[in-house]
Amino acid sequence: MVESRTEPRKQRGGVYSLTWRGVGSNTCSAEATGVDVSPNGIGVQCPTELKAGSIVYVQARDGSFEASCEVVHCTRRGAKYLIGLEVREEAPNAERSADGPVDGEPDHYETLQISPKADLQTVHRVFRIMALRFHPDNPETGDAEQFLRMKKAYSVLSDPERRAEYDALLEKKRGAGPRPIFALKDFVTGVEAETHRRLGVLCILYHKRQTSPDNPGVSLLDLEREMGFPREYLSFTLWYLRAKEFVSAADNADYALTAAGADYVERKALRHEIIGKLLNPSMRSPKGRQRPAVPPIRKFLTA
Repeated sequence: MVESRTEPRKQRGGVYSLTWRGVGSNTCSAEATGVDVSPNGIGVQCPTELKAGSIVYVQARDGSFEASCEVVHCTRRGAKYLIGLEVREEAPNAERSADGPVDGEPDHYETLQISPKADLQTVHRVFRIMALRFHPDNPETGDAEQFLRMKKAYSVLSDPERRAEYDALLEKKRGAGPRPIFALKDFVTGVEAETHRRLGVLCILYHKRQTSPDNPGVSLLDLEREMGFPREYLSFTLWYLRAKEFVSAADNADYALTAAGADYVERKALRHEIIGKLLNPSMRSPKGRQRPAVPPIRKFLTA
C-alpha cells in the first residue's frame, strides 16, 4: 500500500457518501466532508468513527470521485473524526469517474431499467423511486450493493457530458460481439438448449418492452447479434414463441413481447437460474441468496 503521508495532497471540499459493512454484516452509511485529496486517496471529516483497515465505498455527491477504499487512519478532531482513505490497489475497476462499461456487470441503463433514449427528467425520476427502495437505511428492501450500482449509474447518466462519453464506449462494447452468457453450453448443446434459447429471446424482448414501451420491437438481425446465433438457430425458436402467443411480429418484421410472454417470464423468473442471469445477473440479496429476477423498477411499481 502506498504511504499516503509522502504523497502530494491538495485541499478538497465537497460532500461524500460512505458505505461499509458493520457488525454482523449490517450495512452502514454516513456522510462526510472532504478535506484533501492525493493521487491514491482522499481525506474526509466524518461524525462516525471507522476502524483502520475497514473497507469503505466512497462516492462524491458531484460524481468526481468513486472508489472502494481502505481506512488507513482515523483520528478524533473535536466532535468529528479525520479519516484517511486509500483507493484499493486490488480493485482497479472501481473507477473514480465510473464512465466506462465494466465486463460482467449490467450497463448503467440496465441498472436503472431505463431506455438509452430516456431524457434527463426520466433518469432523475426513476433513480428517486429506486433509491427509496434499495437505500441501506430501508430495513425491508435495502440492498447496499444494488444501491451503490444505482448511484454509480445515476452519477454518469445524469451528467450530459459523461453520459455522451459513456454511450460512445457502450456502443463500441456492444458492437464487439454477442453477450457472453449465450456462449454457455446451456444455449448450444443438450436437450434443454432450445428451451434456453426461447428464454433468451423472451428476456431480450422483456427488457426492450420495459425500457422502450413506445418502441418495443427487436429485429431478427439484432437478436442474431446479441445472442450470437444464426437465424437458422432462431427460426424454430421464434415460430414456437409466436405460436404460443408469447411474441408478436410487426409489419416491419420486428418482434415484440406480448402480455402473455411477460407473464411467462415473470412466473419463470421466481425459480429459473437462467432467467436470473439474463435479466439481472448482479441482483443479490444481502445474505447471498439470489433475488427473484423480476427487474427492480417493475417490482416496486407492482408491489
